[in-house]
Amino acid sequence: MGRHALSAAPDGAVPTDTGVELRRPRGRRSAFGPAVARSTFVEHTKPARAVSLSQGRPVASTAVAGAAVLSRSAAVRAERAADPRHIRRAANAKRAAILLAPALAVTSSLTLALPANAATPSTEAHHGTTTSQQAQTYTVARDVQVPVVSTDGMTTTTTIVSYPTIVTKFGVSTQQAEDAISKVLSAGGDRATVVSTALQYMGDPYVEGGASHEGIDCSGLTMVAYAAVGIPLVHYVPTQDAAATTVPESEAKPGDLVVYDNEDHVGIFLGDGLVLQAPHPGDPVDIVPMYSAAHHFARVLPAGS
Repeated sequence: MGRHALSAAPDGAVPTDTGVELRRPRGRRSAFGPAVARSTFVEHTKPARAVSLSQGRPVASTAVAGAAVLSRSAAVRAERAADPRHIRRAANAKRAAILLAPALAVTSSLTLALPANAATPSTEAHHGTTTSQQAQTYTVARDVQVPVVSTDGMTTTTTIVSYPTIVTKFGVSTQQAEDAISKVLSAGGDRATVVSTALQYMGDPYVEGGASHEGIDCSGLTMVAYAAVGIPLVHYVPTQDAAATTVPESEAKPGDLVVYDNEDHVGIFLGDGLVLQAPHPGDPVDIVPMYSAAHHFARVLPAGS
């Protein structure tokens, strides 16, 4: 038997219809040759697979001019309203808003202090323009006229000395500063020269290590003030304190040094409980009340000056 397990036909014989339907085995070539193979087919016993498409999600629609128009935004809102995750997020947002409301109310009631260089006009005017620095609590008075009274035993003369700027701080009024300056200048002598020289730097900025109108520090102010009367001082607080003589507060006079006990700062005593100083970075040369920190008085001028 051959490969296809069919009996061979005699030579010249033509196959006759035997009443049996010839089918081509699946995957095999017909034994009757190409002519028969072209007329045969393979019938698949398995039914065809049917694929059903899922029905689309219903979308809300709105009527516009009598026509149904799909509204995507309405569909999105409806979908979100039914989404449990969206419901949870909305609930969490409401709880967060309730918790943050007191904190927002407190922060909205806070006020910001003005920086040192943000001047606001003061209601008090004293011989010119007065400016109040609220954050630093000091007052700048412009064109201050200070009367200086001098006498020779027979004649009394009053001279008006004008200062472009007088800076006071920590509750010292411009009038208090005027009175103290007037007294020390009217007394005359080296003490008046020391104070008058230091007042020329009033309002100048503080600069560490400076000793000019571009910038000056505390020991630089005392150094240039005493240089006006021929007394050289080293630009260093401990050295200046060592060169002076400590005196009790009851004996202190205008022009004496006021030195922190830790020798970290020095100023010039004006009398009437006031000190002329170059304070620290950010503040100009000003007049303040007597220091609350531990301090002592040091005298550089000779006795009787």
